[in-house]
Amino acid sequence: MRIIKLATSILIIVGSLAAAPNRVHLLFTNDIHGAIHRFTADFMNPEFGPQLTGGAGAFAYVQQVREAAAQAGDAVLLLDGGNFFQGAPLGARDGGKTIIRWMNTMGYDALTPGLEDFDFGPDNLAAAAHEADFPFLSGNIFNESGDHPAWLKPWLIRDFNGLQVAVVGLSAASLPDQTFPENTAGLEFKADIAAARQLVADVRDQGADVVVLLAHMGIPYDREEVFEEFLIQIEQGLETDEEVKEHDAMVLAHLVPGVDVVVTGGVSKGYDDPWEDPLTHTMVVQNYGNLTGIGHLILNIDRQTHRIISYDYPTDRGIMISLLEDDIWPDQQMDEQIRQWAAAAVDYSRPDYSQKIAGLPPADCGTIPVASVADEFDVPVYGRPERLEVVTWNLEWFPAAGDTTLRSVAEIVADWQVDIVAFQEIKNVGQFARMMEFLPDHAFVISEMSSFMDQAIVYRKDAVTFLGRREPFAENDYYYAGRPPFMVDFLWRCGDNQREFSLINMHLKCCGDGLYRRQRSMEQLHDLLTEYLADGFDNIIVVGDWNDDLADVGLEQSFTVFLDDRDNFRFATEEIYRDPDQASYPSWPSFLDHILYARGFFDEQSAGGQVQTLKPEDNVGGWEIYEQTLSDHRPVLWSIPID
Repeated sequence: MRIIKLATSILIIVGSLAAAPNRVHLLFTNDIHGAIHRFTADFMNPEFGPQLTGGAGAFAYVQQVREAAAQAGDAVLLLDGGNFFQGAPLGARDGGKTIIRWMNTMGYDALTPGLEDFDFGPDNLAAAAHEADFPFLSGNIFNESGDHPAWLKPWLIRDFNGLQVAVVGLSAASLPDQTFPENTAGLEFKADIAAARQLVADVRDQGADVVVLLAHMGIPYDREEVFEEFLIQIEQGLETDEEVKEHDAMVLAHLVPGVDVVVTGGVSKGYDDPWEDPLTHTMVVQNYGNLTGIGHLILNIDRQTHRIISYDYPTDRGIMISLLEDDIWPDQQMDEQIRQWAAAAVDYSRPDYSQKIAGLPPADCGTIPVASVADEFDVPVYGRPERLEVVTWNLEWFPAAGDTTLRSVAEIVADWQVDIVAFQEIKNVGQFARMMEFLPDHAFVISEMSSFMDQAIVYRKDAVTFLGRREPFAENDYYYAGRPPFMVDFLWRCGDNQREFSLINMHLKCCGDGLYRRQRSMEQLHDLLTEYLADGFDNIIVVGDWNDDLADVGLEQSFTVFLDDRDNFRFATEEIYRDPDQASYPSWPSFLDHILYARGFFDEQSAGGQVQTLKPEDNVGGWEIYEQTLSDHRPVLWSIPID
C-alpha cells in the first residue's frame, strides 16, 4: 500500500508536467559507511527509535522513481559522493565488495572514492572498482607514470535522448595528508581547484549540456557562516582563490565556473535544500550519512537550450528522502539478502590466540630502551619492566598545534617508557602516523569504525604483542556518539612471565543527551563483557574519555551498571577521582578519564596497583602552553605488577 501511494505521488509530480521541460532526477547518497543494514533511528527517539530500512528501502525508492520517470520520458542519475563502505562491519569485512554488490543491484551510475575508502589501500579500492558495474571517478588522481589509474576515470558522459549530462569526479588534494601514507602509496593527488576547472572545460568541449561535479569535499556544519568567513578571507587578501586553505564543496562551487550541481560527501550532515553559490549559481547538495536517507533533486531542463531552468523537490520537505519504514516500505527480497549479509558480518566473540602465542620467545625486559626524538622536556619515567602500565589520554582535536604537537607527544610517550598509551580524539590519522615515525620502539593500532574522531593505542614492541582487534556495536553506534568501543587483544611479556588481555579504548558522548546515551552504552558494554567472563576470559581493561565522573548518584550516574557489579569490575580511578589536584579535566574541574579493570586483575591491583593523573603541563612550560599545543585533558596512568 505504501509503495503504491509513494509511486503514485511521483507520477503526479512527473506526469502532470508532461508538456513541460525535460527532467533529470538526480538521486544521490554519500557517507554510507557500509550501513546498508536495518537499524533503529535512535537519534530521533533514543528509547523507541523508529526502524530505518537502509539499502532495501533505498532500492525500493529508486525503483519507484525509475518506473515513474520511464513513463514520463525523464532521466534518472544515481551517484555516490564517497565513503561508501568503511565504518560498519558489513562494509569493512570484505573491503567494500558486498556494498558494491548492492550498488550494482541499485544501478548506480558513478561514485567518487572518499577519504575512508582508501583505508585499506589503493589495491583494495581498485579491486572494488573492478567488481563495480559503474565507474569510479576522480580526475585529479594520477599514478607514478602520470596517467589515471586503470580503475579510475576522470568523467562520465550520459546521453539521455540527446541531452548530454557529464559527471566529473574530483578528490581533495589534501586527502593523502589525512590518512596513512600506505593508503595512497603510488598515487599523486593534483591541485583540486585547477584540475576541476580543466575537467569542466574538457567535458563542455565534449558537448556536455549539464555538468555534475562529484567531489568528496563536504558541506560543513553552519554552511552559511563558514562561507561568509571564506569570502572575508578572499576580500582581505588573506588567501587567493588559487591557495584556499579549506577546499570544501562550497569553495569549489564558488571558484570553478561551468558546474551546474556539486554532489558532495565527507560530512555526515544533510541539507533539505541545495546551497546555491551567489556568483556561479552552482548548487551543492549533501545527504545525511549511514544511509538514513537518499537525496533527490529534480532538474528541469529546457528542451531547446538543454540548460537547467529550475529545480523541484520530490516532497514538501525538500530533497532528502527519509528511509524510515513508515515512509518507505523496503523491497522484501533485498531486505532478506542484506539481513543475511549483516548477520554474517557481526561477530564480537574473542578469538583463540593459543597458536599465535605458542612458540614466542621470552621477552628481554631487563632493560628499558630509550628512543626519544628530542630532549626538550624533563619528563619523568613511569615504566617498570615487571609491571604493566596503561595510560589513557584525550589529545583534543589532535594535532592541536601541528608539528609542535607531534614532536611533543612523541617525546613525552618515549620518556614515560610505559607499555601502552590509549589516545582519544584523533582528528587527523595521517598526522598521527607522522608522529609515530618519531617512536621507533613503539607500534600502534587505530580505530576503523569511528565516524567522528578516532581512538588509537600505542604500545611498546619489546613488551607488548598485538593479537587482534574488533569494534563492537559499530553496526549501530548511536549510543557511543559514532565512536564504537575499540577493543584490542594483546599479550604482555617480561622474561618467562606473560599475560594475555583485552584493552578497550572509548570516547563516550558528552553534553546534551549524553547522560542517557552513556548509560545505554554502558549497559551494552557490560552485557558483552559479562559474556566474556562467562566464557572464562576476565583479563579486561577499559580506558578512555568517559565524559563523566564517578561522584554522581542515582539517575545522574552514567556508570551504575559497572559500579554495582563489584564482584566483576572495579574502577582504578575510584582511588583518586575525589582529589581536585588530580582532576583529569582541570578546566572544569572534574574527573572524566577513567580506567576500569575486570576481575582477572583484582589480585594484581591488591598486590601493588597504582593509579595517578599525570601532569605533562609541568614538563612543557605550564598549563597555558600545554592546553594550546597538546590537550585540555590530562593523562591518567594505571600500573600493576604482573607475577
